Amino acid sequence: MKLGAGFSTQKLKASGVVPRTRFNGKITGHRVNDGRSFAIDDVKKIKNAMSGATINDAMLALVGGGLRRYLKAKDELPRDSMIAMATVSGRSSAQGGTAGNQVSGMLVALGTHIADPMERLAHVHREAQNSKAMTAAISARTMTDYSQLIPSSLAALAARMYTEMGLADYTTPVMNYVVTNVPGPQRPLYFAGAEAVKMVGLGPIQDGMALIHTIFSYCGEIAVSFTSCREILPDPEFYAECIQAFFDEMKAAYAQV
Repeated sequence: MKLGAGFSTQKLKASGVVPRTRFNGKITGHRVNDGRSFAIDDVKKIKNAMSGATINDAMLALVGGGLRRYLKAKDELPRDSMIAMATVSGRSSAQGGTAGNQVSGMLVALGTHIADPMERLAHVHREAQNSKAMTAAISARTMTDYSQLIPSSLAALAARMYTEMGLADYTTPVMNYVVTNVPGPQRPLYFAGAEAVKMVGLGPIQDGMALIHTIFSYCGEIAVSFTSCREILPDPEFYAECIQAFFDEMKAAYAQV
């Protein structure tokens, strides 16, 4: 039996209110990194437990579950779902296979308020479908091209003022963190005869967005890496353990579906 996605044609809606967390304040110049790797076959089994779900849905649900565990242990879990900025292709069907970066983003509620792992996967799938539909309705190219209308000097001045005045501590966050998923090669790569045995990613953070997850697949594995500020995430190894523990929960849950 498969869980139904529960998504049907409906009025598009926003992702909801973004709750403020420790990841939405000012950052320092110090960084921490960690992560975990999982077998792609296991991820496919998890996403196949629900009709229509994708690998990206499963990984978004995994990140949401890891954050739920981490913040609950800190007694900081918000009542409302945390919101992630997830990458989405900006290519139209006619632009398939073309070169260059054509990437936009969408906001997805990751169901951090939901304890059950499969219920969270269903929630993430519905939210991702809604966000993709909104992106298509607005046009990803429109969202990326609008920045060309803003003079670079004005944008730089605004960014500098935002940082120097510490406005991240006073403004409503647009999102809680970023999740970027990059499909990689499934055959070994070599450099000067040496085989690359694993690939992980690093990402930039900024005031108001102090956590980014980079998801990269390579040779049958999917690596979930994260970058944060040392003062905001002082125990990256514990957060990595939370991600692993929730993945184990998801595996146990799909086995019962």
